[in-house]
Amino acid sequence: MIRRPAVAGMFYPAGAHDLERTVRGYIRGSGRSPESGVAGIVSPHAGYVYSGAVAGAAFATAPDSVSCVVIVAPPHRYPVSGGSVFDGEGYSTPIGVAPVNRKVTGSLLDSGLCFQPAAHLNEHSAEVQVPFVQVRWPDASIAVVLQGSDSPSFSRELAEAIDAAVSGERRPLLVASSDLSHYHSETVARQKDSLMIRAFLSGDARRLREAAAEGGEACGIGPIGTLMEYARIRGCTRFEEIMWTTSAEASGDSSSVVGYFAGCCAEEGVE
Repeated sequence: MIRRPAVAGMFYPAGAHDLERTVRGYIRGSGRSPESGVAGIVSPHAGYVYSGAVAGAAFATAPDSVSCVVIVAPPHRYPVSGGSVFDGEGYSTPIGVAPVNRKVTGSLLDSGLCFQPAAHLNEHSAEVQVPFVQVRWPDASIAVVLQGSDSPSFSRELAEAIDAAVSGERRPLLVASSDLSHYHSETVARQKDSLMIRAFLSGDARRLREAAAEGGEACGIGPIGTLMEYARIRGCTRFEEIMWTTSAEASGDSSSVVGYFAGCCAEEGVE
């Protein structure tokens, strides 16, 4: 089974040349350099005109050498119980087909996760990450998990399952797909988003819940929590804010915005 693109021509360019050029421009234009110790990143999932530059900065910061990318994303269109692993051969975009790492997905399915095909059919939150993977690491394989549960205990279990699944990979990378606050003024968005960003920078996944209770918002709070738990397992000691902006940067309307954040977690001393 090859998953066909659902949002090409809407969230990102439908032509292969235009898409590759656009993604490469976001990565190069970020001014970021690859960091060998990065084990995972947070990347937004809006239309590229709004959040592409932020995603580009996140992917530019990741290591040059990555063999497998695990994308953990929230479902928006279909309810998912726990986590749904895409159990197919590939993810198609206008650039081509990104091969699914069946060893990794098989391990995740063996851990107790399921495959709910309908959840993946029209979901954009993972799809928009794939062209960045294809441009950044043309030979990398992927694994996609839609995380329906945002409970801290599930994030811990999923992080452990991912760590076990990628144990044989030379250089895995975890991508947590998430936007931050939605449809507030830019002033309010900045306040709300700073709560979530500070929680991420703390390196303590428990702080995410505290930030949410104080008014912070993230549609992918579950995936971010999974990334932070995975980072703990991997021994990451550095959590960094790469970039933050809102949709007002593109639309010019600061009265109702969506917040976009790029962050990374890194292991020190990794070459």
